[in-house]
Amino acid sequence: MSIGALTFLSPWLLAGLVALPVIYWLLRTVPPRPRQIAFPGTRILAELNNKEKTPDKTPWWLMLIRLLAAALIILALAQPVLNPDRALSVTGRGPIVLVVDNGWTSAAGWGERQAAVARVIATAEQEQRGVMLVPTADAATGQTAAIEAPAIAKRQAAALVPQPFAPDRAKALARIQAGLAGTSESGAASVVWFSDGIDHGAVTAFGDGLAALATGGFAVFEPGLGARAAGVSAGLGRDGKLEARLVRAGGERREGILHALSARGERLSEARFALPSGATSLSVSFDLPLELRNQVSRVVLSGERSAGAVHLLDARSKWNRIGLVSGANREQAQPLLGPLYYIVRALQPFAEVLPPPETGAADAIKSNLSRNATVLVLADIGQLPEATQAPLVTWLRQGGVMIRFAGPRLEQGSDALLPVPLRVGGRALGGALSWSTPQKLAEFPETSPFAGLTAPDDVLIRRQVLADPAAMDGQVAVWASLADGTPLVTARRMDNGYIVLFHITANSDWSNLPLSGLFVDMLRRIATLSTVGTSQAAATGVTVSGSDDQSAAAETRSVLSPVRTLDGFGVLGPPPATAQALETANLAETPVTGIHPPGYYGSDGTGVALNLIKASTVLTPIRQLPSDAQRIAYGGETQRDLKPWLLGAGLLLLFADILAVLVLQGLFAGLGARRGRAGTSTGPGRAAAGAASTAAAVAGLIIMATIVIGLSFGAMASSAEAQSNNTAPPAADASQKPLDPALAQAATGKVTFGYVLTGDPGIDATSKAGLEGLVKILTARTAVEPGQPVAVDIASDEIAFFPMLYWPVVESADELAPAVASKLDGYMKRGGMVIFDTRDFGQGIPLGFGGASSGGQTPLQRLLAALDIPRLEPVPEGHVLTKSFYLINTFPGRWGGGQLWVEATNTNATSGSRQARRADGVSSILITPNDFASAWALDASNQPLFPVVPGGERQREWAFRTGVNIVMYALTGNYKADQVHVPSLLQRLGQ
Repeated sequence: MSIGALTFLSPWLLAGLVALPVIYWLLRTVPPRPRQIAFPGTRILAELNNKEKTPDKTPWWLMLIRLLAAALIILALAQPVLNPDRALSVTGRGPIVLVVDNGWTSAAGWGERQAAVARVIATAEQEQRGVMLVPTADAATGQTAAIEAPAIAKRQAAALVPQPFAPDRAKALARIQAGLAGTSESGAASVVWFSDGIDHGAVTAFGDGLAALATGGFAVFEPGLGARAAGVSAGLGRDGKLEARLVRAGGERREGILHALSARGERLSEARFALPSGATSLSVSFDLPLELRNQVSRVVLSGERSAGAVHLLDARSKWNRIGLVSGANREQAQPLLGPLYYIVRALQPFAEVLPPPETGAADAIKSNLSRNATVLVLADIGQLPEATQAPLVTWLRQGGVMIRFAGPRLEQGSDALLPVPLRVGGRALGGALSWSTPQKLAEFPETSPFAGLTAPDDVLIRRQVLADPAAMDGQVAVWASLADGTPLVTARRMDNGYIVLFHITANSDWSNLPLSGLFVDMLRRIATLSTVGTSQAAATGVTVSGSDDQSAAAETRSVLSPVRTLDGFGVLGPPPATAQALETANLAETPVTGIHPPGYYGSDGTGVALNLIKASTVLTPIRQLPSDAQRIAYGGETQRDLKPWLLGAGLLLLFADILAVLVLQGLFAGLGARRGRAGTSTGPGRAAAGAASTAAAVAGLIIMATIVIGLSFGAMASSAEAQSNNTAPPAADASQKPLDPALAQAATGKVTFGYVLTGDPGIDATSKAGLEGLVKILTARTAVEPGQPVAVDIASDEIAFFPMLYWPVVESADELAPAVASKLDGYMKRGGMVIFDTRDFGQGIPLGFGGASSGGQTPLQRLLAALDIPRLEPVPEGHVLTKSFYLINTFPGRWGGGQLWVEATNTNATSGSRQARRADGVSSILITPNDFASAWALDASNQPLFPVVPGGERQREWAFRTGVNIVMYALTGNYKADQVHVPSLLQRLGQ
């Protein structure tokens, strides 16, 4: 039942208001106050009445207090809710279908979306209705939608995360239809769609399909126009500048910053922008020198946490500086016949082409190298001067690319800087004195950078220089050949650089290849191989695994495997299990889906980037919804449960009634003044009755107050549980108290672990449940039988009893006081170990150790600022933690993939790093973002309380193994690092 913005979830309890007249009749009298009369007794007889009189009415204000208290309690039991979600007013007793847009466009407002989903599930739980939770962007295929209990749906919603691709609403609608068709539940189904506000195609059909299924009501949550997602694409402009394009679905004026980052996350540049009101796109330029421009691996939209707000750059977006050297001397007289003319025309739109110096070959090469050229093009240079060969070799090994073209000079003899030795003299194809005819190009091999290009049939080769077949070895790669198999383009790798030879001239003298568009594509692909001035990882964002001079097979492939991909929040990490290899033939048309998430594909520093936002991307808002749909804004009117407040107000009125009764009975009036009076006289029956009635009234009100207090606290607890975004953790109990002597004795009687209180009851309860779950696992699997974990107030409690402290880092964490920091520093240096858990990996928020937030220092940095922290590193291979009990190489918790940081084992005292004294090889500090406690938490029946993402129960098993290894590591130190145990460890490893 709703009255304006007020809704009663149990309206039938309002019938209790009818009992107010009865309550009025029961409470309308106040027991008479005993009268005190001074002696002599004759005075008593004079004022005695022959009939007993009793007041027949209560003061109006006291009656009002009592009636208000009763009315407030009745209203509270009816569960009033202020500003309820209008989507919750759907009718019917059938299931509630929750359709959640969890594509990349939903990541920016994911917190509000999760809160709204949790509120609707809580309503379904109150109404005892089934819940079908259907995400519209689902990486897994073949899963069917099913109606679950609200408790299961709550866990499913907690595990739901944004995906790095657009939602597929048509598939989601089909899943809903199949799920509802296969259920036997009766009643009208209600549908609530948590929309991202973006039209990803066919949204009208999707909305109509949901409305047809929603016989019990249809509601749509949608973000405001200014709160919808924005994306960014980036590339190189015609003048070589790095340009970014912002795109959004309209909205209010928006100002912000774009960051250009290197592969290591270093901020190389930033560009501020201002999108006018209503604008849907804007171009922004970065002013960077060439050397820094080529190190940019991604462009990030600050303040937007989504995969679309990150654009990855690869070698195709690199801007090269091309140096030209020609052996011909007729460029100025007949420029159209010169070899450099076609090269300049092919490369100028995609690179900075340095004008060729009017000097000899040696001086021209030195000039280009001094101007930091990344690619050198040598047209018909037969013999390179010896003075230039040494600097050229050094430049090549640093990542330079030298492209050489044949000609009359090279035909007569060459130097050593060629991919393959050449035969003296050329090969003429066609002509009056030749039996052969001009040759076409063969199909490019998959190991060639030209793989995927199509050679036109009208491209013919009339003359070429020939490679010496006897000198062809495994280090020579043939990137292009003629139809008869004769090499046309050969290459050799020199460390990070390449020597490439076209066995034809760069002009039209020997072939018409320079006149074709294929020539442009071939030169551009070769130029992207240069890594001068940066590393291959910086150029493409893909880690270089080494150089292989056997062939160019690793450089460009027709099928590329995923290396690093973006998640829904725009965090670059390992590819998910659903990711598949990418075909480069149709790279531009490849859609971003669950099997092809955005990220880097390939290896050996030559991977390609697949991005969500392209230059042609347009974001369109949802403009039309079914007419009967209820439209609700995220974060609009906040729902508020009034039950605890009404119970609290009723409690205060009951206490006021108690005080009023005591005052009317005269218990506080004139007690001291009457002690010296001559005597008192009361009617014995009436005095006794007055005292008894007073005591009964006070006792009854105290009992009622106690009941109301219990109901009030219970309502507050249930309200907090209903508004929680995650599965409700077990409530904190009396163990969360400062240590007393008895507890200290118990803590030293068994191995006991402590968890630091954060002030957040939910997080503290999760820490307690997590350590209790770990204690159960240790007791079942190992010889260690710990006691129950103990809550620790880090400011006041003694922490010397605990070999290990678990410390969840909350966003409100402040810098430690000097006394607390000194105590904690002494604990760590005396052998104690602290596990700092930032719990932020799955959310993609830089809350913890990995970097500063917008406010400056992160919460973890504030905590550690006053401590003497040693230099840290990710757990290295062979560390004791990987073998202290189980043999493991990953350390997941509720989230999988975050690094576990430990004290560096090779800390150099002269390096300036702070170093804490480690006891028996045990790291004094461990830092993780993976939320260990939530993965360890078990209920009374040993069932997990929280889902683990993304690895399921197998990941939970590895989380338990991680906890066991950490405990063994804390208790035994470097025992397993002893060489005595190497043979048994190798035997277990099968080595």
